[in-house]
Amino acid sequence: MEKKILFIIFSIVLISITPQVFAEENLDTLLKEKNGVMIEQQKIIFEVGKQSDTHVKHVIETGAWSADRPRFIEILSGEHSNLTVTDEDGDKLSFSYDKETFEESNFIILNQKLGNYDLIVEYDLDEFMKLKDGIWKTELLFPFDIMVMVEDDIGIIFVNSRPIDVSDAKGINCMGCGMTLEYFKDERVTTKEVSSGENKFDVEVLSNKEIFEIEFIEGGNQIERVTQLLNFSVEDNDQLHILKIPIENFLNPYEVYFTVEDDVSLDQIDKIRKTEFSQDETHVSISFRTNSEGTVSIVGATPEEHQKRLEQIENMKANEVKNEKVEEKKGIALPIPGTKAASELASEFTQMDEGEKEDTLSFADELKKGQTQNSDNSMTIIGIIVGLIIIGIISGVIFKLKKN
Repeated sequence: MEKKILFIIFSIVLISITPQVFAEENLDTLLKEKNGVMIEQQKIIFEVGKQSDTHVKHVIETGAWSADRPRFIEILSGEHSNLTVTDEDGDKLSFSYDKETFEESNFIILNQKLGNYDLIVEYDLDEFMKLKDGIWKTELLFPFDIMVMVEDDIGIIFVNSRPIDVSDAKGINCMGCGMTLEYFKDERVTTKEVSSGENKFDVEVLSNKEIFEIEFIEGGNQIERVTQLLNFSVEDNDQLHILKIPIENFLNPYEVYFTVEDDVSLDQIDKIRKTEFSQDETHVSISFRTNSEGTVSIVGATPEEHQKRLEQIENMKANEVKNEKVEEKKGIALPIPGTKAASELASEFTQMDEGEKEDTLSFADELKKGQTQNSDNSMTIIGIIVGLIIIGIISGVIFKLKKN
């Protein structure tokens, strides 16, 4: 009996290990045959939208090689098509793959790269985003940095259930990336009217499912202190919520509780994670997630707690202004790698550095003006002539390399 159990365990372990071992052996054999090297340093850019497929870019910025020592890049898992390999100017570069067609292949073989030009591998990847219950979703897990670029019709994305407003941005960076990416299929906002004594106010709701029986309670005592409550019911699993609430009527910071229906006691165990964002003088947005049917209770703050939050926000804004001034002195925002703008910017920085060096030398020369001024001027003229000749030779060599 024991022998049978051991045999079964050994078989399961062997079956689970064998495919990985074969894959590694096949790669090692392929690298040896082609005298190739795996690419290690790269940036991957995903262009996502409200569809299942994505456009992928692998950007290799550093290094240079020729066909006698090609580089290998692994194709991301999934059905793929429409491969192109270019430099940042859009000029096509030589490549191949490990199978008869790109669609069947696991690796792209890059035959050449010039040292001063980024190499860009692009292709389409099917079934990257999955649509379920009104939410597009995917899992990203990479040991290196990636970028996620979103289409213009996406205003808010969720990273590990935390909302990020991308309405004024092209996308996000993820460093050493491990995240769950989500966004709504339909960002349709509904307005719910709630009553506060004799006053009424509107709460804007963005969710992938419906909410029901929304009500506002002032002077509630479901928790230890008397405060304001906003309650509503949900009837579906896995529901994302964003509520835009007028601060004048309902003070923040908030606490969010989720209980079974008809449970009027709010305990610490019922508290769920929330994120407050996009706060201005009149409104604040709050986001959270519910995973089953039940009742959501949003608990408002006391005037003292609200004032403390306002002071914290003012301090944060002051620090942001201070940091922006520091950043202005340190440098400027960089363009996306793998674009011509990136190279042009690098060239500008090189020219700026050279200009700063010239200014420093000129200032030093001013201090040394005297009897040697005429001879210095002569040497300067000779230096300029020699420099122009060298620049012309280098430009010709660079043009020739690029043309080849």
